[in-house]
Amino acid sequence: MIEFHKIWIDQCEGARGIKEQFGTEKALGYLIGEKLVNFIRASDRHPEFAAELPKFVAEVKRIFEPQEIREYLENIRRVGAFGHVCTDEEVEVFRAAGAIDEDPVWGAEDVLIVERIKEMLLE
Repeated sequence: MIEFHKIWIDQCEGARGIKEQFGTEKALGYLIGEKLVNFIRASDRHPEFAAELPKFVAEVKRIFEPQEIREYLENIRRVGAFGHVCTDEEVEVFRAAGAIDEDPVWGAEDVLIVERIKEMLLE
């Protein structure tokens, strides 16, 4: 049986590879701005994810230096795949084409989740 609540382990390994191949900024966007954000959403609904969250956060802290995490979180503009895959210009193209769902409730949730991440990673 697949243990989806332990997906963070593979995601952290993936982030190490991204960091090595594409740099720290891409790896931070992938792991924190996409995977950790999604994991927190899941942890709010599923206790098995909530139980794994402290381990995921601890591993993020092992992969990245505190200053790297701080700089990323102080300058974050977007979360999700668009946050680390696309440039601002590319996001605007997707937005103009109607390919980005801009739900204000979802956006507010993103802001709250990023604030939670700051508390977890910068304490």
